[in-house]
Amino acid sequence: MQIRRHILVFCLLSFSVAVLCPKAQAARIEQYRDSGATYLSDRLQMHWNTCATTTYIKGEFFDHLGEEQAPAPTVRLAGARSHVTDYRRPKLEELRPREEDPRGMWLFNTVTQTYKWAPVCETGGIISSINREICALGRDAARRYAATGDTVYRDIAWNILFTYMQGVYYTHMPQDITHGHMQTLVGLQTFEVIHEEEIPFLTEIYRLLKSEPSYMVHGTSCIEPAFKHWADIIEQNGVPHNNWDLMQARFIFNIGQCLQPDAAYADGKGREHYFDIVENKQSVRQWSLRTLTDYGYDPVTAIWCECPGYSQVVLGDLAEFVRLYREELDRDLIAEMPIIRRAAIANAEYLYPDSMIMGFGDTHPHKLKPEIYAKLGIDMRTLHPSRMFAAPKTSWLVQRTGMDPQQSLAFSLNASQGNHMHANGINMELYGCGLRMAPDAGIGYSLYSGDDYKEYYSRFPAHNTVCVDGVSDYPVMMSQQPFQIIAMDTLPVQYAEVYMMDSETRADQQRLVMMTKDYFIDIFRSRRQDGQDKFHDYFYHNLGTKMTMDMTLTPSDELAFAGGHLYAYSYLYDVQSSQASQNESHKPIVVTYSVPDNSMMTQWAMATRNTTYFRALAPSTEGLSRLKDMPYDIRNTPTLTYVSRHYGEAWTTPFVNVFEPTAPYKPSVIECVEFPEVKILDRQTTSAVAVLVVRKDGKKDLFVSTDNPKAKVKVNGKTYKGRLICKYF
Repeated sequence: MQIRRHILVFCLLSFSVAVLCPKAQAARIEQYRDSGATYLSDRLQMHWNTCATTTYIKGEFFDHLGEEQAPAPTVRLAGARSHVTDYRRPKLEELRPREEDPRGMWLFNTVTQTYKWAPVCETGGIISSINREICALGRDAARRYAATGDTVYRDIAWNILFTYMQGVYYTHMPQDITHGHMQTLVGLQTFEVIHEEEIPFLTEIYRLLKSEPSYMVHGTSCIEPAFKHWADIIEQNGVPHNNWDLMQARFIFNIGQCLQPDAAYADGKGREHYFDIVENKQSVRQWSLRTLTDYGYDPVTAIWCECPGYSQVVLGDLAEFVRLYREELDRDLIAEMPIIRRAAIANAEYLYPDSMIMGFGDTHPHKLKPEIYAKLGIDMRTLHPSRMFAAPKTSWLVQRTGMDPQQSLAFSLNASQGNHMHANGINMELYGCGLRMAPDAGIGYSLYSGDDYKEYYSRFPAHNTVCVDGVSDYPVMMSQQPFQIIAMDTLPVQYAEVYMMDSETRADQQRLVMMTKDYFIDIFRSRRQDGQDKFHDYFYHNLGTKMTMDMTLTPSDELAFAGGHLYAYSYLYDVQSSQASQNESHKPIVVTYSVPDNSMMTQWAMATRNTTYFRALAPSTEGLSRLKDMPYDIRNTPTLTYVSRHYGEAWTTPFVNVFEPTAPYKPSVIECVEFPEVKILDRQTTSAVAVLVVRKDGKKDLFVSTDNPKAKVKVNGKTYKGRLICKYF
């Protein structure tokens, strides 16, 4: 797995060099100036010998070529949908010119540490990565020609453009022999139309060179028809109801930019036609900008219907369209679609006090991108996240005590409503002392096609949630499992209480999270509606490299894929467990999580009968593995994991935990935590618990939670009424 991770990173880095570092790339084209006009074009990954017009795939992998031949080399499809591979992507200088071999590609295998012929289906995204880099170099050569008039750069760029676009012209849409879902996603040279990323480079080359008299005949006879063919496939395939639609639209718009008016073509499909696809027309798999934004943005909150990471992608694509409309069509798209500006402002609500977005679903936390706000004409200094915010359309909420990176606390709750969401029940993230102390696990290292994503990272046990009977689950990606907000406020304490039903077990689940400026309280109730509860597992994951529990622990194999439980349980290891004795009932179990920067999370868990407590290790927190300046090597360190398994229902005796993040600059304020006995005085209330936090300064904070807004209970000799009671002594 570690080797596969390195190869994936290498592919992504190759893309970043080609696309995200234009200055470095522009300088690099100079090294090829004297290599010959066809040096780079000869290293494009094409069907140089077979000139095959049709590629057949088997689901997400290359399978074989058709027998029909074109009169020129055709475009080669990537080896697989996933970029993950055991082979190293070669440098351009290592490639043989015009190579195509029935044995596959001659590549270095990072497992065997030898060169070998790699079957195409095992090469991941290497083919498309090479072509993308060469097309990017061609774009930079065309720019250099435009700036200097040096015809050497012109010829390099033209050969790349003509070779590739002639190949596109003769290439048919790949065919899936399984007749499955991939047939609706595949592009001409990648398995997903959203990754036809050569298009912006090739269209720019053509726009810069098409006025050359000697090239005009090739443009009208081959290149422009090839671009139209490419755009038609992108419109025909893909996904209309999420970020894909905008990525597809951007490629179609790029192609429209380099075409002539509709009247110049016999089929009437030119510049206006493809612009109209982007703006107005609606087909099965390609919606217009307005249709998509009306569907995807909540008109009240202006929040997009996907996880935070993909929301940033959508906003970035819309900002690019704002620029394109302004420069290409002399139109103000923000004035025509005000939701874009509102969405950019609401985007700040995703932020934790470290000024990076929260991490639930398929998200990697990062800062907001200044270039997006520059395109939209918004001063980022005017963005001010609120203390409390909820987005029902994507079923998440956040509360912050402030935006001081070190001193402020924050928590987020999310269920699963919208795209790129996980099966996570009522998931919780906690922020304190500059870190996502209780983080979301992330996507995994093999992307969406990998077993680690399918079996662990997208499932309940990877999240801070409660799994019922070891089987709580539902479809990921486009999920329809929202929670309902019972109440949320900033007084008498900052809190939020939500409810959802676990669809797999038809279990009622209710979570209350409270937050002071110093600590969190988490109360999670869970029970099956049919009363057939076996057990409820409370999962909690914390950053750090050391975890202690004030219990005697022994090795355990109880957390396992056995008895029909989720595969995700198999990903937990070094599991140890203990049970609280009856005379310890309602006394806290103290757990500490230590981070190498000397910050710490201390957890006080209410001990209950019929409960087993586990300390375990889980896969690393991949969601944070891309962040710089983390206090330890997140990528190669397992995640500290606490599990509390309560046998029977967990409603009348819910999971109750207090969490206090501390650091040298933010010392502990808690002396101890107690869980006083609660006597229920009415007949409608079935669940009531109390938490007493004793501070080091002698003050006491009492919180009482019930499942009935009209509850009447007695704690320490005093009577209280309501669903949530907060008293300070």
